[in-house]
Parts: sequence; C-alpha cells; structure tokens
Amino acid sequence: MNELEKLLYLTGVSTEYTDYHGNRRAVPGEDRLQALREMGYDPDDPASVNRAVFELDAAPWLQWLRPFYIVDQDQPVIHLHSHPQRRAEKLFWEVDTEYGTQVEGSCVPAELPETGEYHIDDCRYSAHALALGELAPGYHQLRISNGSRQETAELIVSPRHCQDIPEGDGQRLWGISCQLYTLRSQRNWGVGDFSDLLQLIELAAARGADLVGLNPLHAALSDEKYAASPYAPSDRRFLNPLYIDPQRMADMDELRTLGRDPLTPDREARCAGLRDLPLVDYDAVNALKYEVFELLYAHFGATHLEAGTPRGRQFQRFLHEQGADLEAFSAFEAVHNRHARRYADSPHFFAYLQWQAQAQLADCHTHALAMGMRIGLMRDLAVGSVPPGCEVQGAPELFVSNATIGAPPDPFADQGQDWGLPALNPVTLRQQQFGHFISLLRSNMSAAGALRIDHAMALSRLWWCLPGSEPGSTGGGLYVYYPRDEMLALLRLESRRNACMVIGEDLGVVPQEFREQMHNGRIYGNRVLYFDEYLDGRLVEPGEKQPDALFMVTNHDVPTLADWWSADDLRRRRQLGLIVNDDALQTQLEGRCRHRERLLEWLAGCSLLPAGRAGDGIDRAFDMELCEALHRAAARGASRLVLLQLEDLQLLREPVNIPGTDREYPNWRRKQQLDTSEVFADPAVQGLLDAVNEERGA
Repeated sequence: MNELEKLLYLTGVSTEYTDYHGNRRAVPGEDRLQALREMGYDPDDPASVNRAVFELDAAPWLQWLRPFYIVDQDQPVIHLHSHPQRRAEKLFWEVDTEYGTQVEGSCVPAELPETGEYHIDDCRYSAHALALGELAPGYHQLRISNGSRQETAELIVSPRHCQDIPEGDGQRLWGISCQLYTLRSQRNWGVGDFSDLLQLIELAAARGADLVGLNPLHAALSDEKYAASPYAPSDRRFLNPLYIDPQRMADMDELRTLGRDPLTPDREARCAGLRDLPLVDYDAVNALKYEVFELLYAHFGATHLEAGTPRGRQFQRFLHEQGADLEAFSAFEAVHNRHARRYADSPHFFAYLQWQAQAQLADCHTHALAMGMRIGLMRDLAVGSVPPGCEVQGAPELFVSNATIGAPPDPFADQGQDWGLPALNPVTLRQQQFGHFISLLRSNMSAAGALRIDHAMALSRLWWCLPGSEPGSTGGGLYVYYPRDEMLALLRLESRRNACMVIGEDLGVVPQEFREQMHNGRIYGNRVLYFDEYLDGRLVEPGEKQPDALFMVTNHDVPTLADWWSADDLRRRRQLGLIVNDDALQTQLEGRCRHRERLLEWLAGCSLLPAGRAGDGIDRAFDMELCEALHRAAARGASRLVLLQLEDLQLLREPVNIPGTDREYPNWRRKQQLDTSEVFADPAVQGLLDAVNEERGA
C-alpha cells in the first residue's frame, strides 16, 4: 500500500460500496481524492501526504500511551508501545477512577503479550497488552511512569450493553408518537408545547402506554424565517424555546400576583387566532412568545438574579453546570436570534430560556414515570445540523464545510439524497476524543427513557455528497467510515449512565455486521409496517418480527394509514413532480394495489380481517375498523416496543412531511385535526387503544 492509499484508509475514505440492489460499485479515484481535500489534506503533495500518514499512523508509537483508550468492561486491556531498547524496563501504572478510587500495578513490556509492531526508520516498535484488572464503567485517568518519565491518558471503560427494559418487567411495551408542535389544545399559543405534552402523557398512560415518542426538540435556526424542520436544527445540544409554556413559568405566576399579567387581552386574542390556524405560524408564535419571555426575564433579573435569591442562585448553578457550551450557544443566539428585542444582546436571556425549557421537559419525563410509564419520553437525535447554525459555526474544524451528508440512490429516491447537512470530520472527531459526540448523547438522553438515533448508520459510515455533483450521478458521492467501535462503546456507556434505552433507525441499506453489533450491544432496531416484508413481498408475520426493535405502524416520513390506503400520497407526489410522469404514477398505483392486497392477506392470516373486507375489500375506503385491525396485528408482534402515531387515530390524510420537498409543501407545520383531549375521548379511539393494550399484555 502506497502512502496515499494509506492516508485514504486512515481517514475512512471508501474504495467501493454495495448499492441497494446488491451490486458492488467502485468509487472513482478523483472522488476519493476530493474527499481528502475536503478533510484538509493535499493529496497532490507527496510530502504533505507523508506527514499526514506519520501523524495519524506512526507518531503514536513513539509514546507508551495514546491520548485516550476506550476499552470494554469485560476486558479492560490497553496496548502499550515500546522502543526495542526499553522493553525490559519496569513501568508503574495507576488508574484514578472517576469514583475516587485507585487501581495500580507494575509491568515489564517484554513480559506482556505482544500484539503488534511498527517500523519507523528501521526501528521496530512493539505493542504489548496490559490488563488493568476490574474497573467500573466510566471516565478514568491512566498514568504510567518509569520513575523519571510520566505519561497520562484518558481511560474510558464501556459496559457490554446499553440500558434495556428491566428483566422481569413487561417485555412488550407500546406507546404513542407525535410531532410535539402539532398538538392542539384550548390553552396553547398556536404550537404544541410542554403542557400539551403533559396532557398527552396523562391520557396515554391512562390507556396503558409506556412511552411517548417525540420529534427532535433541538434548537432551531432562529434567524431563518422558514426554519421549521426539526431534523435541520441549529444546535442539537440545546432545546427549542418554542416548546416552553410561558404560563407554567414561575415568573409568570409572580407577575400575575403583582397584578402585571403579561398575557393581556390583546395577546390572548393573538393566541386564540394562532390556535385556530391549520398550520403552525412559527414566525407569529415566536414573536408572541418572545414578547412575553422578555417581560418574564426582566422580572427574574430584577427580582432574583440581581438579589441573589434561591431561584437566582439556582440559575447561576445551571450556568456553571452547562459551562462553555451554553455560553457559546447563548452568545450565538445574542447575535442571530431575530425574535428577541429588548434582550437581543444579552446572552443570559437565552440561557434563561434554556433553563426553563430543560426544567419543563424534565417535568414531563418525571410525570410520565410517576404515571406508571416504564420508559417515559423517547427523544430523537437528528443526524446533523445546518451549516449556518451554532453547532457547525462554533466548531468549524470539526465539520467538513463543502461536503454534505445524504444517501446513495435507492428505490425510494432514484437520484439519491442530499440532506444539506455538513459532515463531521471523522479524523478530527477522534482527535478531540469524541467530546462533541459525548455532549450530544448527554444532552439528548437528558429527561428521556429512550433515545431514537436518526440514521444510526452514521455511527459507522456516512454518504458524503461532494461539491459540484448531483447525489445520484456517477461519482456524485461516496461513503466515509467513522470510528464505529469507539462510538458504539461510548453510546453504551452514556446509555447506562443516563438510564436511557437506545433505538437505532436502521432502515435502508445496512450491513449485516452493523446490525449484529447493534444486537450484541442491545441497541434496538427500527421497523415500519409498510417495509417490514419478506423477500417475496409478504408482510412479516407477527410472531417473526424482530424482538429487539421499535416497530412503528407509521412515522413522520411515510404516509398515514388513511393516506397510504387511498394512494393519495402517490397522486400528491405526482403533482409535486416527485413522480416523473403519469406512466410512473400508474405503475406505482398498481404496486400499491398489490400491497393493499398483501396487507389484507396478512390480517386474514392473523384472523383479524374485518368483516366485509374479503374479496373486494381493497376497494373500500379506509375506516376505523380496518385501522384497529392493523394496530392490533402490529401490537401482537414479537417486537418489544410498538409505537403508533397520533395522526392514525384520527384517520388523518395530510402528511406532516413529504421527503424530497422543501417549499413545495408546508412541511413540519400541519397540526393535528383535534385537540388531544378530543382524540382520547372518542369511543372508537379508546377501543383501539384498549385493543393494543390487550395484545401487548398477551
């Protein structure tokens, strides 16, 4: 292997990949070199290539220790590097654990098992396995010395498994998913908020649900008028203040007690108007809420922060605990947040909103557990953030600005996909000891019993869309590999530390090896009714469904049941130009007809086919009877987690999102049809939920 090929290997740049149809495709050489350039290397300069290879591959062998180690709890072994003339010297090592204990010992490298070698300038360096004994999972410090020289390294010990459903507890749980902003009520301000979430939790728990699945709650790009997608955030480490209910803030109560209610008749009228809209008007809702937020913060600052009251000191502790990340985010918002007026240049104002948002979200999860839910909230971690947002702008060295992530062509996107989100640089990510990744996990596992990771393959590889080419064209992109084993180990560790299950969204092209690693680490997979099929197209029988999986009846990226059954989703895609011509539409309509037939056959095999659906049952309109049968069949499955969507309980057809569109359709704005209380008061919905609960308890 020449030095250039070695550099391509060390940086994770692929040489080939297997497409959706099982064909092996070679990556054009120029695309591989372009990926190197995007990571900051100069493949055209041999001297530069040699220096890069030395830094990444050879330089670590000149020290006993690498900067950090991630090891398994079952086998906490590190590999010491040794110069040939110093293998016989005695070394002393110590591990200072994060729990205040210490483990120590001594060794002679020559007496340890040799596990590798590296030649530098005709000098053969060797690696030796040093077992560190029993260590608890956590973040520890390792020191090694010979009396005159000392080196240190961070030692991260990972458990074998992620958090799981407790043994002996009910193993077949179910829940309801929603896009939080879509929730309707008679009291919100035109967007679903954390008080609406509390109501959903109470109503769902009363019917036996054990979890509520949410969209990503990440901070939005506040200076972009049309920013709506929760999967295109400004910063995944922080929350969107839009979800705060101002009327549950202590400062609102205090101002009302003083006779200075911020919710004036004019603002109440604006709230009512925004509530009645069929779509969320993000701009107007933010304008209204920020008017009130600033009044509340003015009171808090004068009454608590300046006076050093217990609440003021609590906020100061929050600032200290959140540290530099919150400070940087607040400073970014002070420059970019166009909704703020009075406190536009006050970082403490934006930190105050994060404090309130985190507190209200935590109350929701605590309440879910108090209501008897065994998981509570399931949060969602988006795969990336937008280029002008805080997360990317705050760490430009960590992101590859001219390469975006997406997916290669597949049957659902003939031209491939470009999500427009900058790729993480895998080399820099590792050099920074995964600090950013750890921060993302901790932030999103907070106030949650489960975390769904969107596009879990990002833990192993990502499709990079290179500049100047279409994602589906020849040479339009390539896979870049990430430090999979280390990222999975950190995921297991943070999952256990935060008592948070992990669901990896693994739909699409996923190598079997990665799925095996997910299974071994108790990372649950993700399945959706429409795609859970055998190779011959038949739907997977309930008893054969993947046990360690979250089975979704539908989700935000696919049509609702009623929309899918009517095939209106296909006609809508034709109108939007996503289906290229009428012939292609007709082909897909015929395919949908066959799929509906298979769905009815599946229900018949489960003895759940509603009366009157035999024979010409596919021609009848979708109704609540068929909806209940499908949910009952899904609930009967072997998957330990089943999630149904609030829209399907109302037989809604309008999608909340149409993948592949931006301004062509009002994505991420459509509200629920009914108030949440009305949905759960419907006897037909109650019957459906009782049926699901019955099947799950069987």
